[in-house]
Amino acid sequence: MSETLSKVPVYEPDLFSREALKDPFPHYRQIRDLGPLVYLSSARMYALSRFDDVKVALRSADRLVSSKGNSLNDVANGMAKDSTRPGVIISDGEMHQHLRAPLVRQMAPGAIKENRARFKEMISEQVASLKGGQTFDGVDALAKHLPLAAVSHLLGLPEEGRQNMLRWAAATFNIMGQNVEHFQEDMMTALEGFQYLEDIDRKSLVPGSWAATLFELMDEGKLTEPEARGLMGDFMIPSLDTTIFAKGNLLYNLGKNPDQWQMIKSDPSLIPSAVLESVRHSAVVRWFSRYAETDYTEGDVHLPKGERVAIMYGSANRDERHYPDPDSFKADRNPRDQLGWGHGPHVCAGMHLARLEMEVLLEALVEQVETIEVFDATTGANQGLFGFESVSMALN
Repeated sequence: MSETLSKVPVYEPDLFSREALKDPFPHYRQIRDLGPLVYLSSARMYALSRFDDVKVALRSADRLVSSKGNSLNDVANGMAKDSTRPGVIISDGEMHQHLRAPLVRQMAPGAIKENRARFKEMISEQVASLKGGQTFDGVDALAKHLPLAAVSHLLGLPEEGRQNMLRWAAATFNIMGQNVEHFQEDMMTALEGFQYLEDIDRKSLVPGSWAATLFELMDEGKLTEPEARGLMGDFMIPSLDTTIFAKGNLLYNLGKNPDQWQMIKSDPSLIPSAVLESVRHSAVVRWFSRYAETDYTEGDVHLPKGERVAIMYGSANRDERHYPDPDSFKADRNPRDQLGWGHGPHVCAGMHLARLEMEVLLEALVEQVETIEVFDATTGANQGLFGFESVSMALN
């Protein structure tokens, strides 16, 4: 540890134990209270956990870079750094802008709004089939319903192999953590997904779909073939588990806060606010790491060149220095500045699609359901993502 960092407080508890992954929020508070920059023993790197520090760091992509990997372990970071497959989240500067442009163009609010009516009809039919008091798993029956259908439809991938998308996405995020219990198995699963994209025959893609458009850009000389195939993964991987967990978290928050549900029911104009509040309250992305390409000094944070730092999204969104009573779900809070989808150059390109899916789900519930009951829930232990594997619930 350099002299600059010798006085940085150390957090000793294991953030990657199953218990901590299932309930990380007390850990987040303790880390925030230690100081603006903290050393995480379990991750063997430094961390930024407070809202203001995280927001500034996410704007500082020229100093805290992603091109040397953004995982919390050296193996995954080494693979990202040496990869011949370009990726949006592991690139910086002009390359990042170049790769991000096709994603933003396809997933901009104006580009996806034509899908709202279709998605609303799909989820409304599903809600209608589930209401009536029977108990069901909200994750399988509701949270997964649109992402799988939407991504398959929009991306235009062939039917064969598509059923494995959730496995590939979950494994990709899980290998980004530390002390991963089944690291080798998850690594092979993630590589299986990348190989699937490498092997796709472009003739099998749905004409006019997102994936087909990438190859059209390749024909125009605007993308290389490795870039086009890599971007298929950048469309697919972040659009599945992240959105599924976000909707599962929303269902749980509604069921556990009946007063807030009734507030939304009485005033549907609160739907956009409630969606943002759930993303703030139960941020799906736990963290990404960044590498200090140069000395990084902002306020009381001093990180020398060559160090790696974890950017803690979930902690920042619960920072009591920024949000009063941050552990409470308040449908009318309207936290438009929440960091659950990131901030700065690497802000989530798919956040508008995720937001649309969550809004139409909530619209369908408001229109058809009087009460939402949650009986039990199983929190997942994915090392990159926070959310529920199952939510036992009923709609009346």
